[in-house]
Amino acid sequence: MPPAQISENALAAQPSPRIRPLTDRKFERTPEHLARGKYLVNGIGECFACHGPTDASRPGWPPVRGKEGSGYATYTPGGELWYVAANLTPDRETGVGTWTDDMLARAVREGVGHDGRLLDPRVMPYEFYRAMSDEDLASIIVYLRSIAAVRNPLLVAKRSDHIAAPFATPITAPVPVPDVSTPAKRGAYLVQIGTCQWCHTLRDQSSRQSLPGLEFAGGDLIEPNPYGQATSANITPDPSGINYYDEAFFLKVIHSGKVGARNLNPIMPWWFFGHISDEDLRAIFSYLHTVKPVHHRVDNAEPIAYCRICKHMHHGGALN
Repeated sequence: MPPAQISENALAAQPSPRIRPLTDRKFERTPEHLARGKYLVNGIGECFACHGPTDASRPGWPPVRGKEGSGYATYTPGGELWYVAANLTPDRETGVGTWTDDMLARAVREGVGHDGRLLDPRVMPYEFYRAMSDEDLASIIVYLRSIAAVRNPLLVAKRSDHIAAPFATPITAPVPVPDVSTPAKRGAYLVQIGTCQWCHTLRDQSSRQSLPGLEFAGGDLIEPNPYGQATSANITPDPSGINYYDEAFFLKVIHSGKVGARNLNPIMPWWFFGHISDEDLRAIFSYLHTVKPVHHRVDNAEPIAYCRICKHMHHGGALN
């Protein structure tokens, strides 16, 4: 049987020194914000990859047309409700139509839901969105206000007051647009708000801290998903990573979802990343070539086995 529905009224905010009070700030609805927000949400931000159903019958799992941003509930293999990605459309009953701009802003960058509960960083990567500039944050929220409202009642995941959320801390100072004066600096920012490290860097599951020395080296065994288990790739410029990529090949992989004849598992949201401009993709590639090379072989064509380098189980672990 599906889990019983939990009333929103039962999720009253609990006092916490890590939660700042809401403000009355509103983001200006400008054509520039709207255009930038559309680009971020449907590209590097891949918001609708989680916040709405995707079509697993089509390459790259694109959003189901007409239901973009309408929210999605995920269940464990045992049938229990695991997490709910909120309906981000302006529907006033089931979406964010009654949420203030600051409710959305606080959720995106600070990991606090509109009702004051902490969001689980295992399913909402606000630890990376913290670096998002105020301008980009405003653009995303302005765009979300513009999309079609979709009524989609969702169950509410059971509240936990014991979530390990070390990154759920208030942002009380302006976050300016970072220095993007070189392709590598621009790429560093895009990689951060694209949350590449979320999958491609292993971390301690209890503290959520990255394992030192394994930045961007892959090895995260991701399960379950409709295409079966998959392990994140090593994307450092090591021979065991992507040092054989050149810029043109990198763009081709992201746009096509193929590495040569091999299809990327759609858990890597290349359909969304394929909407990133070539200029930004070149910047991302430029930055990835500046990260420290890490020898760590990952091969999704190989069995899952223990890896002596990362001390985790992953595809191709026995090759290390």
